Amino acid sequence: MEKNSMTVWQFFVLTLSFLAGTSFFFVPGGLIAVAKQDAWMVPIWAGAVGIIAALLWLKLARQYPGMSIIQICTKVAGKPIGSLLAIMYISYFIQLTVFITRNVGDFMKQTLMPITPLTVFHLMFLIITAYAVMKGIDTIARSSELLFIIMALTFILIFCMALIEWDWNRFQGSFRLNIWETVKETRYIFGFPFLESVVFLMLFPFVPSKVKRSFILAIVAAIAMLSITTFFTIGVLGVTRASHDTYPLFVIAQEVHIGTFFEHLESTVALILLAAIFIKLSIAYYCSVLGLCQLFRITSRFWVTLALILLISGLALGYDNVVENIEFSQRYDFEYTLLYSVFIPCLLLLVSWIRKGRGKRREESAS
Repeated sequence: MEKNSMTVWQFFVLTLSFLAGTSFFFVPGGLIAVAKQDAWMVPIWAGAVGIIAALLWLKLARQYPGMSIIQICTKVAGKPIGSLLAIMYISYFIQLTVFITRNVGDFMKQTLMPITPLTVFHLMFLIITAYAVMKGIDTIARSSELLFIIMALTFILIFCMALIEWDWNRFQGSFRLNIWETVKETRYIFGFPFLESVVFLMLFPFVPSKVKRSFILAIVAAIAMLSITTFFTIGVLGVTRASHDTYPLFVIAQEVHIGTFFEHLESTVALILLAAIFIKLSIAYYCSVLGLCQLFRITSRFWVTLALILLISGLALGYDNVVENIEFSQRYDFEYTLLYSVFIPCLLLLVSWIRKGRGKRREESAS
């Protein structure tokens, strides 16, 4: 493992950017289509589940300090079964990288460059991300610090400018949702983005102290930001328009204008989204490479990183279009992510507890 480390602030920014960066663009439209005027409440209860899962991961990491989830699997479950679990986690990290790569391709093709082939976007982004992965986690962390400030200031500017279109009448009919049906229809938000943060089990060893506080605060901040963004989208666009747009925040930026000076800000928003995707893609890509290196004891990341470019860009073409991509996420993402974020960590904790109990009984019998 690398000897580099991150500061608490860098880890906070990484986590917040991973959770909230792309969610701003991809989540609100689907939530509003299901929960209507009450969609802003969905991230709150989904985030509460995310915090509970985060406490589970932190407990597992605290029992095995300085070890990633790949190393924990092999230590707890033994080499044969542990290696199988480690391969499952690596495959999940790669699949998450594929999903993020496809998201950036769909966004660019649908909004800015409809004639350009998807492979061009995939390779362009993956090559840049691969370079960051080769440089290490400290480079990714420092990049996220700079990009986070730019993203935050841009979002605040756009929100303030878009308040001209705000209408409180768009919230008429609030507090009428069927909670059980809403949870069932929006269960994908538990997986994307909150349970996806299980990837940080690979990064906990790089944070020397206060990892629990930083991680939980980042999740709470992401919950607040996603809820406010959804609330803002309803107030500016209304339920009907927001639920029929794939990227409602991008639509808001298109329509924002003050005189003839501030107008057509969608290109700026597109750049901000690309920066957010770069951070999230870098984290998932880095965890994939690091997991492979740890499991197979590879000392150099160079060839592993290059090989994954071809694999990820090829797998990213597995969907026919953006609609199929969104439909798969809404139907299966929660159940798929639940296996890696809850079931396997609980299994590892259970095995650890059983082993510790046996060890104590042996010590007592020996004494």
